[in-house]
Amino acid sequence: MSELKEKSLEEMVPIGRIVKPHGLRGEMKVKVALEDETAFKEIQEVLLYDEKTRSRFVTSIDGARRATKGWILHFEGIDSMGQAERLVGFHIYVEERVLPELKQGEYYYFQILGSSVFDENRRFIGTVNDIIETGANDVMVVVREEDLTVREELIPIIRDYILELNFEDKTIVARSMEFEEVKPE
Repeated sequence: MSELKEKSLEEMVPIGRIVKPHGLRGEMKVKVALEDETAFKEIQEVLLYDEKTRSRFVTSIDGARRATKGWILHFEGIDSMGQAERLVGFHIYVEERVLPELKQGEYYYFQILGSSVFDENRRFIGTVNDIIETGANDVMVVVREEDLTVREELIPIIRDYILELNFEDKTIVARSMEFEEVKPE
């Protein structure tokens, strides 16, 4: 029996999501937080998990190639478009130890998601709910609930705005974004 089948999701990290089938032979278009094709060769097994149905499927990646936006992956045991369609929306989880080591200044999304964000005066801004890829740089979606309303702030993940990134404590100190209010005349 596979070791991954016994592991809980808390022991693993999400690296991507299946977006749609690609072709007739079971390949899938995926959005993955890995840049290097060799990283896929190091991953022995993956856990595919659907949050809605709580379905789990353990398999391995037996084919990976770059696509215009994202990757085309083939998973062992998925050999038709019909099988691939049933996995759309599943998240891809791996053990953290199999991820490639990062260079200085690089990060994985899972390291930032859920982090508490503070301004330079240590006032709570909110929690990182999502990360948007813009092409030029990533942008954190920071959400805070206050007085029955949800406040959302977008903060670019660049040196000009991020003062401190602490992955162990899951805290981020970001420079406040000052906006001038323009009133119509």
